[in-house]
This record gives sequence, C-alpha cells and structure tokens, in this order.
Amino acid sequence: MDPVELAALLGLTELPAGLEAVEVELDRAVVVTRDEIEQPARRVVLGGGKRLRPALALGCAAAATGRDGDAVVDPDVVLGATAVELVQAGSLVHDDIMDEAGERRGVPTINAKEGPSQALLVGDFLLARAGQLAATVNQDVAGLLAAAIADLCIGQSAEVATLFDVDRSVSAYEDSIRGKTAALFRAACEIGAAAAEAPDGAVTALATYGTAFGMAFQVVDDVLDLVSTAEALGKPVGNDIREGVYSLPVLLALRGPDGAALEARLGHRPGEDEVAHALALVRGSDGVAAALDRAREFNAEAVAALSELPPGPARDGLAALPDAYLDWVLDAKAPDLVAGAATAAGR
Repeated sequence: MDPVELAALLGLTELPAGLEAVEVELDRAVVVTRDEIEQPARRVVLGGGKRLRPALALGCAAAATGRDGDAVVDPDVVLGATAVELVQAGSLVHDDIMDEAGERRGVPTINAKEGPSQALLVGDFLLARAGQLAATVNQDVAGLLAAAIADLCIGQSAEVATLFDVDRSVSAYEDSIRGKTAALFRAACEIGAAAAEAPDGAVTALATYGTAFGMAFQVVDDVLDLVSTAEALGKPVGNDIREGVYSLPVLLALRGPDGAALEARLGHRPGEDEVAHALALVRGSDGVAAALDRAREFNAEAVAALSELPPGPARDGLAALPDAYLDWVLDAKAPDLVAGAATAAGR
C-alpha cells in the first residue's frame, strides 16, 4: 500500500507530501561524524519499508484536529512521525541481533555485515535520535515515545520468556504483542495527535485505535510467517517456529484435532523437516482462519474508538484503514490463502 493509495483511502491529498517531509527528516537524522554508524543506519532507515507508522501519525493529526492538509505537513507532526519511524528502525536492528538474522528484505542485516556489536550501537543510536526529535516537539510527545519504547522492551521480554513453550497461552501471546508491536502503533497515533495539539480526549481515543490496529497487524504478520512464501516475505517462511515463537495460529492449531502431532514437532529447536511438517499441520488446521477472525475483531475495536473524534474524511479514512490493510497484505503476500477462502465461502 503506497502513499498514493493511503492518501486516497484517508482522504488526504497532502499525505505524500507529508511522507516526503518525513523522508527528508530521516535523512537528516542519520547524519553523524562516524561512517561506521551512519552508513549502516542509512541502509536500514532509508532502505524501504511501508512507512505505515508515519502515515498513521500524519493521518491521526488530521483526524484529531480537523485541520486535514495543514496538519499532515505541520513541521511538529512531521518530526513526531519521523521519531516513531526511527524507533521502528532501531527496534528492527535489535530484533535482528536477537534473532541472529542474516537478511531483512533481501539485504544483509547490520549484525551479519558489520557484526552484532556494531549493530547494537546503531540500534541505540537510532533510538537516541528518535528521543532527540521527540523532545524538540514537546514534552508530551517525548513522554509518549519513551513509554512506547519501554513497552516494546517489556513485550519483547515477555516473548523471550515463552520461547519453545507449547503451553503458552493466548493471553500471554496477546500481552506480548501488545508491547512489542502495538505499543509503537499506539505511539504513532497518539504522537500525531499530540504534536498537532489535539484535545486530550482525541489523543486517548487514537491511542486505543492504534493499539487495536497494531494487535491486528501483528496477528496478520504472524499468519504470513506461516502461509506466505520466502519470495513474498523477503525472508524464510516459518521463522517463528524455528525460533520457538508460537504465535496465535500455532496456539490455536495446538487445540485442534492434529494438536498432538503438531506438539511433537515443537518444544525444541526443530530441524527443517520438522518445520515443514509443522507448517503443513498449521495450514491444514482451523488456526489460521481463527487467527484472522481475531485480527478482524481487533480491527473492529480500532474503528469503535474513533467515535470519540469529530466526523470528517480523515476519520472515515482511519476507520476504513485496518480492514483495507489486512485485505491488501493478504492479497499481496498470501494470494493462495485468499483464493482458498473465497472458494470455501462460495461452496
């Protein structure tokens, strides 16, 4: 979903201009006197990505204030959106260190190319730059960003604590993703509103919206890790199973008729034959469909939170976005799953 598509969905013709302003600020943020930090940071930050979180910040600024185009290109809102994206980039660097990942989007990771120690420094540098930008906006934005970073760490820690645990509960899974993923969606939405000096009630409503949308986003991402292809994802399929991260589709599949067979392939670091068998069992279960149903429930929670905002095109666009994004990403990265669901529905 590119900026033009997002602009049309959100009813904000200025959105591409706002995102271009974010790109300019991202470029400035990675400038530093040490090439061994700047070059890998530049590779990560400017190497692509959907820029969904900055787009959310810009859209939420417009929806919360009714200022539409003016809010989208407001310099403070742009800085807040940039800070959020820098946290996203820094957290991905840290994730790659923890996962010992060799590639991301087909490009060597910093830990693979420059080494884990240098990757740690780059990740920390990006988080620090994010804090600096947030502090230039206002104290509220700085506090919201810091809270999100803390929640991100807590959520990631909760995930690590349940690695290879076949008894992991659904509530434990949701607690983890509420921190490791949804917290930054929340921050994008509330920071966009706070940077635009929206009323407190609007900031709170958009925090709820962002949290619920972020939960759905992670559930869908976890589904894709199980049903997509390496070509579509830019990384191997089934990484979560390899690393012992048992996501919602897996947890639900464990409760199904083939749960015992699936459990036999889990609970330890598996070989590739076990990964392939586990993927087949999950794909053949009701876990994937049930997980997508849960994602749509989260999307509905996000939309309900928007009732606190003044009516307008930006609010309507935000309401349409969660389900539109879910449908778009599934169609782009798991077309066979979409086709199968359509066939089943037509029976």
